[in-house]
This record gives sequence, structure tokens and C-alpha cells, in this order.
Amino acid sequence: MTKETKKETATNETKNFMDSLKSNESVKSTLLVALKNTTNLMGNIMPKLANSIKSLIIEFNTKNKTNTKTTDNDLIQVKALREHCYSLVDYDRKNNPNSAFEMVVTRSIRLAIMSVDYSNEFNLDDKTNKIFVMSKVATPFIVEKLEGQKAGTKKKPNTSEELVEVNTGIIDRVYKIKYPTKIAVRKPKTKDEKAELNFKDISREFKKYITKSIQYAQKKDVQFFDFIDDSVVNEIKAIKSLLDNGYNIISQFNSQYQVDIDGEQVEKRVA
Repeated sequence: MTKETKKETATNETKNFMDSLKSNESVKSTLLVALKNTTNLMGNIMPKLANSIKSLIIEFNTKNKTNTKTTDNDLIQVKALREHCYSLVDYDRKNNPNSAFEMVVTRSIRLAIMSVDYSNEFNLDDKTNKIFVMSKVATPFIVEKLEGQKAGTKKKPNTSEELVEVNTGIIDRVYKIKYPTKIAVRKPKTKDEKAELNFKDISREFKKYITKSIQYAQKKDVQFFDFIDDSVVNEIKAIKSLLDNGYNIISQFNSQYQVDIDGEQVEKRVA
């Protein structure tokens, strides 16, 4: 048996095993509702879908005793579960994409995984469509307002273990903290990888020095010439021209699109 054949056999066995789980019925029925709806998916569908997927994970772990905790080496992880969910309802991501559906599926999977691995920190109430998370997990720091002080505010660690109702938007942030190695990161593939990876830092530094330049020029301060000369002025002029023509293009694209969960393609942002 060739290496490719062995891999294909293992893939088929995994699919057959996943398809045999009884919890698929509940997951599928909720997915079908989500696929047909376009409004308020997060509020009305997500808690129920997350609970169904949670049951699927528990059933999987019960039948597959070697996987007692979800890790990158397990079958129960976001990518595998997402593909399984798509296959249950024959979702055609390539030819008929639905970004709202994909977002609620991915977020529900993340919530379900955390609910299994950290059962005392999460509670899903699909009857009232409410999600509860341990307070210190949902909000690691509490911001205190300091009346009359120059600093204005002060952060202190949140130690409360009370379960509090949260909105669905925090699920992604909490998941990134719980599973930092599982986050899809877009890695540049051009020859300018280093420059692209540092562009955020460069933009911050540019803002800092252009602000200083303006302040020094206004004050007629000699420190202006520590980092400004004719060549720098010409570069700033070229940058200004680029921004005049391209800022709206960059801003609109950034506000309307985002990198997908795999970090390889572009998808529309979900409002």
C-alpha cells in the first residue's frame, strides 16, 4: 500500500467515523436553519449550534478515548469541524459563498471547543439564546476611573469567577487567548516578507516622526534638522501623493474585507 493510499484510507475512515455520530442530526438541523437565514445568526442560532457541536465533540471523545482533550493533533479542532459541518449540509464555499454562515459556524465551533475543554468557565443556554463566560475570562482587567488624577484610569486584574452573560463578539478574542497556536495568521509570501511583517511598526514610527517634524517646524527648533533634509522632504511629498490617491482605496478594502480563517483568502466582513 502506497503512502498516498494509506492517507486516503485514513481520511475515509475518519469521515465514516464522524458521519456515524448520532449528534450529527442536531448539528445538521441547526446548520440548515443557519444556512437559510441571513439576519441575527449570532443571537438566534449560535448558542444552539454551539451546544449541538459540543455534544458532537463529547460523543467523539467518548467513542475515541485516546482523545480526552482537544489539541492540534486531534481530529476535533476548528478546521476539521468546520469542514465536517460544511459537508453535513453540502455547503459549497467556492461557488456559493455565505460569509455570515461561515462566521457563525466558525464562532460556534470555537465556543463549543472551549465549553468542552473549560467546562466550568462557559455555559450555553440555547433556550434563551444566552452565552455565559466566567467574568475573569471574558474581562481579564477591570478599568477603574481615577477622579482628579492625571492618569485618569487604572487597570487591575479581574479575579471574579462568576458566570456573566456576554455578547458573541468576545468569543474570538477569548479563543485566541486559550489556543494561541491555533490562530490562522496571514504570512506574506513575497520577497518583501520582512518589510510587510514590519509595516505596522513602520507606520507607527512614521506617524511619530512626522508629528515631531511638524512640532519642531512650528517652533523653529534646530532639532528639526536631526532627521529632516531635502531628500526626506521629497519622500514625504511622494507619500502624500500616494495617500491622496490611494487612502480611500485602502480604507474601503480594509473596512469591507478580512483574511479568512485559514489565512489564505479574502472574505467579506460580517456586520
